[in-house]
Amino acid sequence: MDALNALDVDRMSAFFADDITGFVPLAQGDRVEGREAMTRIFRNFVARTKPTTARLNIIPEDMEVLVSGDLGIVSFNVREKSPDITRRRTFVFARHGDRWLIRHSHASDFVVTPR
Repeated sequence: MDALNALDVDRMSAFFADDITGFVPLAQGDRVEGREAMTRIFRNFVARTKPTTARLNIIPEDMEVLVSGDLGIVSFNVREKSPDITRRRTFVFARHGDRWLIRHSHASDFVVTPR
């Protein structure tokens, strides 16, 4: 989270497994495949964000961490200033030697529509 909040693509990428996959619906409809593709998505995000925002302030809420053997799952919500948007995030980590790397990430947003 610190690397993401600092908009540091290289440090973020260091936490990606080579075979990372992910769903990043604001970047593309299909599943993202591989470190290079995931890093490119974050590089584009940082390029769009940094001109107007020096640092993000993403604060995970309702975090749940599950670990079983060499796999770990972290899920959490990020609440926007608007109370009608909740950003949901899940990361699947795999142990690689003495490091935990992100093997899969899933992003989805929930927007409450007025009745």
